[in-house]
Amino acid sequence: MNKCRVSLKEKLASDIYKITFESDECRFTRPGQFAMIEYEGFVRPFPVCDYDSKRFSVVFRADKEGGEKLIYTQFGTEMSVITGLGNGFDVDAVPDGAYIVANGPGVAEMLELARALLTRGKSFKAVLGFNSKNDIYMTDSFRNICSEIEVLTYDGSNGRQGLPSDAVYDADYVCASGSLSMLKELSQKCRDGQFSLSNLMLSTSEPEGAAIVPTNTGDTSSIMYGPVYDKNEIRWSRL
Repeated sequence: MNKCRVSLKEKLASDIYKITFESDECRFTRPGQFAMIEYEGFVRPFPVCDYDSKRFSVVFRADKEGGEKLIYTQFGTEMSVITGLGNGFDVDAVPDGAYIVANGPGVAEMLELARALLTRGKSFKAVLGFNSKNDIYMTDSFRNICSEIEVLTYDGSNGRQGLPSDAVYDADYVCASGSLSMLKELSQKCRDGQFSLSNLMLSTSEPEGAAIVPTNTGDTSSIMYGPVYDKNEIRWSRL
């Protein structure tokens, strides 16, 4: 493990925080990869929302295991970290006109993918979901990147009510991250795509966030083979 230091901490919304770390070695090569962070006795994976060669940021819910400890960190706090883990999104495989769909903490994970698609000159539509208007975060960052964006809330307090999957119909290609219930519904509404199951790593009680993902070729570890999978490789009925 390498050392990293807290350089910035922000509260983005109700119980949602963003922490930026500086590190001498950041090995991220694709959006959708994660960092394994060790701090005060816990070792947990955290999806990354942005990165460069010297720093990276994670967004998390404070009530998740590990997250409730991170919110009390101060500027300069040092931790052990492994960066550049996971297979991430294959940006070159995403066609023009694809959907980016996410809810909850999964929203932050998709921001770097949106930037990568923009850099490659690819058009896409973003559909983002939150529990309520008090939970909305980073939508302005997406608006600066996306030509088209739709925001839904589960309770309807910010306009359209529902899950982000409710705004997708018969799509050719979708890149998605978020709650398992939303991803399952979304998998029935698109022909192809890449789905991040990072939420399974965040919610599992297994050591170091290991979660089993059933695929057409057998059960896989989300730590070793994920968190991003081809949508059609996942055996959704067993999740």
